[in-house]
Amino acid sequence: MQADKEQDRDARGASRSLLPEAERKKLKERRSLELSLARIREQLPKVRGAERRAALEAAKADLERRLTQL
Repeated sequence: MQADKEQDRDARGASRSLLPEAERKKLKERRSLELSLARIREQLPKVRGAERRAALEAAKADLERRLTQL
């Protein structure tokens, strides 16, 4: 199983290296935004404070907006 994961990672890396630099940067930014969104979605159900919830909701909306612009 670990060999399969390594092989998949190697294949992704090889295909990405064929992409132009601008496209690689775009993919990297998209992945970063997706990870940030996932973290916020994970935190939202746990938040009790109204101010913290509002801040997370605002950050989530901003990340979603940025993601659609990519």
